[in-house]
Amino acid sequence: MGAVRRRTLVFVALLSALLTGCPHHSSGGSAPPTTRTAGSEGPTTSTAPPPPSGLHSVSFTTDQDGWALSEERCPAPPDHQAGCGAVWRTTDGGRSWTRLAGLDVPVGPDAGPDGVSAVRVGDAQHGWLFNRGLLATFNGGRRWQPVDLGDPVIAVEVSGSSAYALVGSCPGAAGTCTAPLRLAEGTMATGRWRYASAGFDLPATDAGALIVNRSSVYAVISGGGVDELLLARTAAGRWERRTPPCLRSIVAPISDGDGLVAACRPATPGGPVELQTSSDGGRTWAVVWQYTFAGPVVSLAVTGQAAVVALENGDVLRSTDNGMRFTPVLHTGSDPTVTFTDGEHGILTAGPAGGRQLLRTADSGASWTALPPPG
Repeated sequence: MGAVRRRTLVFVALLSALLTGCPHHSSGGSAPPTTRTAGSEGPTTSTAPPPPSGLHSVSFTTDQDGWALSEERCPAPPDHQAGCGAVWRTTDGGRSWTRLAGLDVPVGPDAGPDGVSAVRVGDAQHGWLFNRGLLATFNGGRRWQPVDLGDPVIAVEVSGSSAYALVGSCPGAAGTCTAPLRLAEGTMATGRWRYASAGFDLPATDAGALIVNRSSVYAVISGGGVDELLLARTAAGRWERRTPPCLRSIVAPISDGDGLVAACRPATPGGPVELQTSSDGGRTWAVVWQYTFAGPVVSLAVTGQAAVVALENGDVLRSTDNGMRFTPVLHTGSDPTVTFTDGEHGILTAGPAGGRQLLRTADSGASWTALPPPG
């Protein structure tokens, strides 16, 4: 226990120093003295239970309160092949679920122009379902109504009383975009949305993500024949262009903080992944560590205690010593996604669409517990 505690303190001290006191360097410069390069990790040692059926997406506002989108048989013809969505709520951290509504709307990433595949909860009364279409609820998930922002709705996030969305113009199929991506801003209570300007045309793409930390909202946009873009919404309500950490990054908030972290994926397969941090809203970045993983990184979460990295093959690894060593903590389904609601509590989903596993942690990712699927 003493060794673990010492490694934890080292990680926290080094990360805190980078975010609060050390000089910051852009990704184009040389790495600061805190850079670490380490070798490949060993095999994982634990395996999650078989995936539940039906689960597509979850969204938690606290460690106890969350919503889920699952798939069930559609209530009526004509489409007997596609499943339809059902929305669920938990108030005990995912240990039990209450069904809120069934939807006569196809669910899944390839469900068609009105389909949904992800859920984002704002508070106990407000939430959204999105993918090719967008649905909103104002009464705790019991009824849902369509919102016409465009096709597809790539991402939705919430900050305070406001909601934000990335909206493509790709009505034919994924990747066939005919107009620039748009930034949409909405008021949660009224359900009114408007399009915001970045001051320049965004690329015609359907690849992007929204990131929310304690104080700010960011957009990462890729594709469309341009280099990766990083935008930040200022306190004055304008979107401002910032410095992207690298050409191919996964950007995430530092849980319970104002900083950002980015996993820069290697340009060639098998190269080291580089973790960078920013404490000034993405204006400058500093390298924290480099590490060579056994597969592509698909998800990243950083807390004050640890860094948790999820690989495409289902391996989940954790470091408490500033990236010198990564310990395997879980082997789960493919394409795992990990998010934290605070410094200790997190949720992980993994596996195919419509069959995602669901797990939670209460110790900053050191151990994970399988949760029952909605249904």
